Formats: sequence, structure tokens, C-alpha cells
Amino acid sequence: MAVSIEKLLDLAYSKGASDIHLEVDRPPTLRINGRLKTINTPPLTPDDTLNLMKSITSERCQQELAERGGSDFGFAYGEKARFRVSILKKKGHV
Repeated sequence: MAVSIEKLLDLAYSKGASDIHLEVDRPPTLRINGRLKTINTPPLTPDDTLNLMKSITSERCQQELAERGGSDFGFAYGEKARFRVSILKKKGHV
């Protein structure tokens, strides 16, 4: 995997990003002040996006994703921040 979820969350937090976009065959992207900024890393593979998702997603939400094609939940990143997460399947990938 090119990047860890911890590094992505730290970067998003330090840059004041409102969103992190993770998509197969694209590098991670941050939304900062309403504009999308691509992170200088290799494009994510299907395994990368799956592993990133699993690292912060409960079994219940993973089951919901499998059954319904999507899941929404809150995620607390230590004492730093709380994030809203939306996970969707697109063309068979997370």
C-alpha cells in the first residue's frame, strides 16, 4: 500500500481538509477550501482501497457495504478529530 490511513488522516487534519477521496486507479485526493488537491502518491489499487476501508470500518458497516453497496458512519481519530465516512462501491470496487 502506498499510504496508510493514519498518514492520510494526519495530512487531512493538518491541511484543514474537509474530505478525503479514495478511488481505485487514482491517487488520494483532499478537498481543501472547496478545491480538490491530489496527493503526490501512486494511484490506489483495489487492494489499497479495500485495506484502507477495513482499517477504519466496523464489521457491521462492512456487512452493510456488502449487502447494500454503501455505508455511512462516524469515525473518531484519537483525540484529534471526528470524521464522517461514506463508503460506496463503484464498478465492483470499494
